[in-house]
Amino acid sequence: MRPATRGTSAYDAMAATRLIVIILAFVLTAFGVLMIYSASSVVAMISKEQNYNPAYFAVRQCFFASVGGMLAFVISRMDYHHLTHTVMRPAWFVMVALLLFVYVPGIGSTVNGSSRWIRLGGLGTLQPSEFAKPLLLVYAARLIQDYCEGRGSLEEYLKQALVMIGIPLVLIVFEPDKGTVLTILFACLLMVYLAGLPLRYVVRGLCLALALIAVLSVLQPYSRARIAVLLDPWSDEYGAGYQLIQGLYAFGSGGLFGVGIGNSRQKYSYLPEAHNDFIFAVIGEELGLVGTLAVLLLFLALLYMSYRIAKGAPDLSGRLIAAGSMSLLVTQMLINVCGVLDIIPLSGKPIPFLSYGGTSIMATLIMVGLVLSVARTSMASRPAGGYGSVSRRTKDSGFRVIEGGSATTPDAVRSSRELTERYGDRITLNANGTRRINLGPSASDRLRGRTSRRGGRD
Repeated sequence: MRPATRGTSAYDAMAATRLIVIILAFVLTAFGVLMIYSASSVVAMISKEQNYNPAYFAVRQCFFASVGGMLAFVISRMDYHHLTHTVMRPAWFVMVALLLFVYVPGIGSTVNGSSRWIRLGGLGTLQPSEFAKPLLLVYAARLIQDYCEGRGSLEEYLKQALVMIGIPLVLIVFEPDKGTVLTILFACLLMVYLAGLPLRYVVRGLCLALALIAVLSVLQPYSRARIAVLLDPWSDEYGAGYQLIQGLYAFGSGGLFGVGIGNSRQKYSYLPEAHNDFIFAVIGEELGLVGTLAVLLLFLALLYMSYRIAKGAPDLSGRLIAAGSMSLLVTQMLINVCGVLDIIPLSGKPIPFLSYGGTSIMATLIMVGLVLSVARTSMASRPAGGYGSVSRRTKDSGFRVIEGGSATTPDAVRSSRELTERYGDRITLNANGTRRINLGPSASDRLRGRTSRRGGRD
């Protein structure tokens, strides 16, 4: 790769954006540790399992965040092309093996009817489905780029997607964990849309995913119970609706500016899972409406900066990895927030960066590392026509990519590749930059012969 000139404004802009992403990720992670300590200190202080240590959960979150930070640093120093090609296949087999282990007696751990975890002894548990998120996003980005470059038919790539992406998703569905499946599918469909593929593919995929989730929700008793709670939490005030009602009480107590960090009343064993699935309710109680909106703005800022990195990526797979990774995290955050606010059924999905969970924070920071890897690779490369490629959405051609002054779409890329393979060096450009196929000498030239000259005879 040709190194970019450090003095260019484009290089400086990418470096600044990358730094802002690092700062935002650090701020959210640190804020999450603070809120986990605030939400869990009372419960941990009276629990023998937590050694009566009020900082038990916060210390563990710091440890796993440190591990996730190191993983993010390693990934950010790698070229993401190495991840999409060399690392992908062995990592996929490891992921599938881990997803199967959750069903093995003595290895897998079942909590509240869900088998999502693997026991790790004194370290706690591991949730393989969290690591499936970044891995499947990277693989989806590779498949989409290969298809857009015309390396195979749509049927071939659909078969690959059904095997390489479908198998892990089926294993996650049967845990059961519909929330993770929904976030992965949404991110993959968004990547298909951003790649400029026909909108009908996205609509069909979205309808199929929603229909699948609806059918599973009707068939599974606990999902039906969550839908009933959504419609009327007070119908079972001290049963299925208890947690949601206590969360709403927390938001109501917070008001505009909250009761202050550490002063939550719901964390005194009133609100179950206050440091995990319902940490947003504690944030609303302690920091009020202003605090919750500030958290949402931090996530939106992180999403915006990641899209800026995606805009400057040197190829399609880089754009999709950067945009897809952060879109998945923001989608998961919105699913949790909407569930806690009684807008959609509760999903049991944690908020990235904020909720307690070792596997969750590690997987979240890994996706941040992927975004930073795209940024670093962009800074180290200079595509034809100048630093960075500019991408924008057009009315009818999808995700339009401008590189070296020429506009292309996925269909145009495939057409250009097929044309080049068929005619090779017989393709030329006229003065206006239009491609022409040289079919050979004109008819008059063929009649005169190759060595004939005007005004004479051979």
